[in-house]
Amino acid sequence: MSPRSRQLLLLVLALGCFGLAWAFAKTASEMLEGELLAIDTAVQHWVALHRSETLRAVFSVTTYLGAKEVLAPVAALAGWRLFRGTKLLLALLALTALAAGEFVALLKRDFHIMRPAGGVAEHLGYSFPSGHATGAAAVAVLFAYIAIRQRVHPRIIVSLCALIALLVGISRVYLDVHWASDVLGGWTVGAAFGAGCCAVYELLHRDQMKSGVVHSQSTHWHDATVAEPES
Repeated sequence: MSPRSRQLLLLVLALGCFGLAWAFAKTASEMLEGELLAIDTAVQHWVALHRSETLRAVFSVTTYLGAKEVLAPVAALAGWRLFRGTKLLLALLALTALAAGEFVALLKRDFHIMRPAGGVAEHLGYSFPSGHATGAAAVAVLFAYIAIRQRVHPRIIVSLCALIALLVGISRVYLDVHWASDVLGGWTVGAAFGAGCCAVYELLHRDQMKSGVVHSQSTHWHDATVAEPES
């Protein structure tokens, strides 16, 4: 990729990050004004009427894919298996999950939204945005982006990443530990965070390419010097 194309790509990622951040801010604003309360209540009521032990068991396992303690090592291991990436790439995948979790913890303390009353996590801290949905979305965006850039089964990986992020978000509502608006906010801020991490990936990849070119030129010059006949 030419430097101009890479700069354009970074610009697109920046615009995507800001656009998703705006979407999160819009969701948060409507949530604080109470405009999403009716939707949250309706979704909670509908889920309660259609809850089953089988789906509860499935979502009880699925939801852990959004926990940063699970998401970080799973993302790094999957990245190593699929992309055969460097230590920097694996660290970026793991740090995306961990940093997203820490970032959303700060947001929760700012918004002070309580979890659904009577839910299993009612007294486990604030609710908005969902940390699991945020982490899953952030890693899904970055993982899918790397798959596209490296051309490693992009259609399959992108679809799988989107499915996992979707199921993790749904699981938080189904298990009655979050409101629907919490998950929506988590998806948007997580996607914004992931877009920012994609830009970091591009910068790291650019630096690696430069290092590779310099190393290649140095090796070529050394070989030419060694091959030069003595006078």
